[in-house]
Amino acid sequence: MTFRKRTISIIIILVTISMLGLTLVQVSWLNKALTTNEQILNQKVDIALENIRLRFTNNEMMAKNVLYLKEHPTNDTVTQWFEAGMKNLIDSAFRDLSLDIDYEYGVFEHVESEQNEFVITNIRDGDFALITCGTSLTCSWSEADKYGSYHLALHFPNKEQYLFQQASSSLIATIGFILLLMGCFFYAIITIRRQKRLSEMKNDFINNLTHEFKTPIFSISLASKMLKNSVPVRDSEKLSKYTELIDNEGKRLKSQVDKVLQMALIDSGNFKLEKKRVNVHQLIEKVARSFELVVSERNGSLTLNLDGRNHYLHADETHLNNIIYNLLDNAQKYTEQKPDIVVSTEDAPEGLKISIKDNGIGMGSEVQKFIFDKFYRAESGNIHNVKGFGLGLSYVKSIVDAHRGWINLKSEINKGSEFTLHLPLA
Repeated sequence: MTFRKRTISIIIILVTISMLGLTLVQVSWLNKALTTNEQILNQKVDIALENIRLRFTNNEMMAKNVLYLKEHPTNDTVTQWFEAGMKNLIDSAFRDLSLDIDYEYGVFEHVESEQNEFVITNIRDGDFALITCGTSLTCSWSEADKYGSYHLALHFPNKEQYLFQQASSSLIATIGFILLLMGCFFYAIITIRRQKRLSEMKNDFINNLTHEFKTPIFSISLASKMLKNSVPVRDSEKLSKYTELIDNEGKRLKSQVDKVLQMALIDSGNFKLEKKRVNVHQLIEKVARSFELVVSERNGSLTLNLDGRNHYLHADETHLNNIIYNLLDNAQKYTEQKPDIVVSTEDAPEGLKISIKDNGIGMGSEVQKFIFDKFYRAESGNIHNVKGFGLGLSYVKSIVDAHRGWINLKSEINKGSEFTLHLPLA
């Protein structure tokens, strides 16, 4: 596949947008996970607080100690005993619900319509210690008519850290996959750019090489023509054969070099069609005449069924001539027996359909998948001593695509092949 600068830029932009979109989606899912974890935490804390309230209310000694500490706040022994008891109550309730989170607590006396009065607390957040717990999820009422009404307030100083820890597995996996995807993306871009640079170097080399070939090919062709017209060659049958061989091989070499140049031009991105009004039937007849001698020498036939009425197309005559020539050339080359080639045209929706059918060696389904790939050579081509670069059909498809048409292939081994081109009128 050939990547142009515009194509690479579009790919980079699209993948970057996709990466940003994926990152935003993952951040959104992470926020939802944190919100869900917070809701689960609040539900567990509510249940734990209710359990603590019941245990506190049923523990008369704890209630007495609260009342005592309210009147004697400096008694360290009772304070330590009470704090140990409260910690045990809270830890036990948290263990029952698998809650493993750092906490601070405060016990306050509840006074209706007034600010709650401190009894004992280890909450270091002064603002939190002054909250009114009637509507707080982290507060629980404990009513004891005999000893007074109190409530417990819980404060979680590392709540955000705890919530992130609960979502850490999915967070780490998300970051890991995003980094892995970004790494693969950047590696792919680097590889594409490197391949493009190598492709450009290859095309430059091919262009220079083929242009260097054209000068000696032209000289050989000119020399062979002069030799063919010379008296000694005309008088010698052997020299005439040698000269004819040189001329034919020179033409063959020129044809192969032209194919390489055409494909290099297409790959470079500088390829442009020079469209004009073309009589396709006339063009097909002209190309067919150049094959009549070859086909007749093999006792074969070349039949033209040109029935299409929409045979005037806005197309590039030179390249259209080349693709018809390539398909006819393949049809006669890949036929072991007497070639029976049929070229037909018929009208198609908004265009013309051209069919070239032969009775050649055909192709299996595996070969057909790659037949239009550049440099692909089916094994049968070498078996039957038909050589080439594997550029002919790739060139045909490139030209058809450039005309905004398409090409289909039907083929069976030993039953021949049929190439069908659909070309638009304009």
